[in-house]
Amino acid sequence: MPTSAPHRREPPQGPWARFLDFMELTSPEGKWGWGLVFGLLVIGFWPLALLAVLDVSGTPRKVLVALGPASICLGFALLILVCGYRYGEALRMSRGKTWGLAALFVGLGLAGAAGLWFSDS
Repeated sequence: MPTSAPHRREPPQGPWARFLDFMELTSPEGKWGWGLVFGLLVIGFWPLALLAVLDVSGTPRKVLVALGPASICLGFALLILVCGYRYGEALRMSRGKTWGLAALFVGLGLAGAAGLWFSDS
């Protein structure tokens, strides 16, 4: 009866692969984290990317400028809610604190959007 040696995982070859393995970003949870971060970037920076590509002026420009901080803070609020619900117990963070911090970021985004709306000429 042949005995099988336990399968040993090969170490990653390149420096980037070693870094990802060291940061534990190669697991399914790590890949989910990558998706969350890139989703945050897409949600947060789409108005500013659109503003950089388009040559607009007047009200459309004011809207895109004002949406910049609002969408960035909305993305952070969503990140706080997701992480608060997933890891809140480990971080000793209650649901109320999670929602309060998310509301704080939404408020900051709205205040920044209003400030940029009224100051942009």
